[in-house]
Amino acid sequence: MAYNLPPLPWLRSFEAAARLGNFTRAAEELLITPAAVSYQVRQLEQHLGYPLFERAHRELMLTRLGQTYLPTVEKAFSDLSIATVSVFGERDRQPVRFRCLNSFGQLWMIPRIKSFQEAHPGIELQMISASWAETLSPELFDIDVRFGNGSWADGAVEFLLNDPIIPVCHPDQALPAGGNDLVSLGKATRLDIMGVVDTWENFFRNFGRSVPPRNGLQVDQTLSALELAALGHGHALVLQTLAAPYLESGRLIRSCERKLKSRHSYYLVTDRPRQALGPDAQIFCDWMIQELGTD
Repeated sequence: MAYNLPPLPWLRSFEAAARLGNFTRAAEELLITPAAVSYQVRQLEQHLGYPLFERAHRELMLTRLGQTYLPTVEKAFSDLSIATVSVFGERDRQPVRFRCLNSFGQLWMIPRIKSFQEAHPGIELQMISASWAETLSPELFDIDVRFGNGSWADGAVEFLLNDPIIPVCHPDQALPAGGNDLVSLGKATRLDIMGVVDTWENFFRNFGRSVPPRNGLQVDQTLSALELAALGHGHALVLQTLAAPYLESGRLIRSCERKLKSRHSYYLVTDRPRQALGPDAQIFCDWMIQELGTD
């Protein structure tokens, strides 16, 4: 939509002159000449068709219309300033922007963010969550936490973690004791996650069993599979790190003690080597590597 606005420099000169009381102090703040401030205010008054100041003996007094207009102009500039800092950070210290998959962000990153902020209160973070099928411009983030085979050519790639795959289920769906766990799993309802390489088929083949037919819901994210499993909708095959919060809370249990080495791993991808990132980004990366190493 088109906005019926005067030029922003005119509004800035008006706001500064009204706040500071004269054109000279406004000029010093805006880094222009007093004559330029005076000219821009007069242009604004001509644009609006009404005077905003009463000029007498080098002192400025707002007219009634000027007094009415000033709070709205001040709020507009304040809102713009807040929004700019919120999205882009302070000019002398940019926030650390990182992207990660939804499941990793919700289940691993968010529970640990508080400890990072307590240790580094001066570092501002921006987290961008994405699904496995989503492509975002790399200009939106500095650090990308990816899950895959590591063969990306769009940045510096650094290994983070290879996490085993484990089957989990609601406690009420525990496999019968004393039986063959693979036979029981083959008969149980199983949830499938689309787009992953570590499937139930690979799990059964790895342990020398024939692949049973699919018999449960298919979802596109690990988080959805975990939530469905926690509600008793079947067994889910997931990364151990992502299942940890559910196992610790008792919402899920391991279906059996078998685990499968994942064919994919977590990697840190940056547009340049980690050592060349800004100091705040390096601190965040070092913290994440340490935290993953202690899990």
